[in-house]
Amino acid sequence: MARRNDLAYDADGGLLIDVRGPRFGAAITTVVLALALIVQGPVGTGLVAFQWLVFTVSTVFGLAWSPYGNVFRALKRRFDLGPPPATETEGPPRFAQACGLAVATAALVLFAVGATTAGWIAVAVVLALSTLLAVTGICVGCELYLAGQRLTRRSGAGDRTSTGEGRA
Repeated sequence: MARRNDLAYDADGGLLIDVRGPRFGAAITTVVLALALIVQGPVGTGLVAFQWLVFTVSTVFGLAWSPYGNVFRALKRRFDLGPPPATETEGPPRFAQACGLAVATAALVLFAVGATTAGWIAVAVVLALSTLLAVTGICVGCELYLAGQRLTRRSGAGDRTSTGEGRA
C-alpha cells in the first residue's frame, strides 16, 4: 500500500478509502436532503442542486476530491481518529455516488419541467438510501456495483479469447 498526499493506494494504483468515510458522507447527505425535503420550494431545490454538485465532483474527479470525504479526512486528522478499521477500493462507493448523481439529476430535471411531486419522490429515494448507509453501513449502490462485477466475471466479459484464456 503506497501513500501519496495523505491518501492510500493499492498495488495497482487504485485509491483505498477509510470505510468510515462513505458513512460520514452519507450522514451529511441525509441532513442536506432531509432539509431539502422539509423546506422544499426554491431553498429545497437549491439544497438538492448543492448535493448534485457534491455527487458530480465525487463521481467525475474521484473520491480523493469528494467534498464530504475531504471534511472527513480533516476531522480525522484534527481529532486523531487513528487508522481506519478497514479500507476499500474507491470503485463501489464512487459508483454509488454516480447513482446518487443520476437520481439527483432526474429530480432537478423533474423540478425544471414542473413535475415537482415526482422530483421530491426522487429526492426521497436518495435520502432513504443515504440514511440506510449512514445508519447501518449498507450501501445499495456499492452492492449493485459488486453484483455487476460478479456478473461481468461470470459472463466472461473482458476475456481476450472465446476459449476463456486470460481469466483470472
